[in-house]
Amino acid sequence: MNLKNKYVIAFSLAVLLWSCKKEEALIPSEGLKIENMFSPPADADPAVKELYQSYNVWMRMDFKDWKEVTNAILDNDPFNRFGVEKIADQERSAAILYTKALMSGVAPKYAKSFFPLELFFVKSYGRGYFAENIKRIGRSRLVICWPNKMTDALPVLNPDRHYYQDSVLSNAIWAQLSSMITLRIPAPVKAFADAGKAYDNGAAVDKIRKEYDKDRDVEKRDAAYELLAMTGGFIEASGSSSFENDFSSWLRLLALESKENIKRKYLDNSPARAKKYEAFVAYLQSEGWDIQAMGNTYREKLDAYK
Repeated sequence: MNLKNKYVIAFSLAVLLWSCKKEEALIPSEGLKIENMFSPPADADPAVKELYQSYNVWMRMDFKDWKEVTNAILDNDPFNRFGVEKIADQERSAAILYTKALMSGVAPKYAKSFFPLELFFVKSYGRGYFAENIKRIGRSRLVICWPNKMTDALPVLNPDRHYYQDSVLSNAIWAQLSSMITLRIPAPVKAFADAGKAYDNGAAVDKIRKEYDKDRDVEKRDAAYELLAMTGGFIEASGSSSFENDFSSWLRLLALESKENIKRKYLDNSPARAKKYEAFVAYLQSEGWDIQAMGNTYREKLDAYK
């Protein structure tokens, strides 16, 4: 190949790379009139826009077709058995206040990387036997009925404080969020995983369950589960099966509980859990999120409302 041809090829590659330069923000091309699907519309409530700008989480309340609710980017729920109803107009402001409280202790940097894309508030998700109160759709959308009708859930009397008053609802939401967040982490956090026993894909739990099937001794089974958790560094025995179960249980706990209570219930009786706690907190602090401060605040306010 002569020198002239080499220059032609090099110039052509340079033009190609320049033309494929990554946009700083993914936006619809002008002229195609494609709706921007993954952010609040121009006429959205300013508080909803602020939540999106701060955390890259879209707090949604509007839809034209039920599939907009039940179908998400990474998964879908094809069974709209009895319909999805839009949130009542008089409940919208309360739902926004709840979401602001929910996100207030989360580090924006971490939320932008690992939180689901959408928190979708609706009036109802199905009716009768098939009714859903909270529905996770893949890793990208959490559907929440508002007001929530879960057993033991409290009526929304003080919207700006409801997140801290209704621990039943908050625990249910964080149970889903923690799993969704963990699924978005590209690989297990090594220091955290190495701080406890190796995951066994459920072998230890299955062994305990089989022993229970033999003699139906609930106390013996539960004691075995607790021993497995204590010696392995897990919050619950199910954490022994996988990083997803383990990490998500720690995330849910620390988001909603004080260090004092965690220490008394989980750390003082288990060196393995104490070691894993330190690794977990250190990882999130390296990501800019002081999750224990968030849990301390939640417990303090919850106790004040009791």
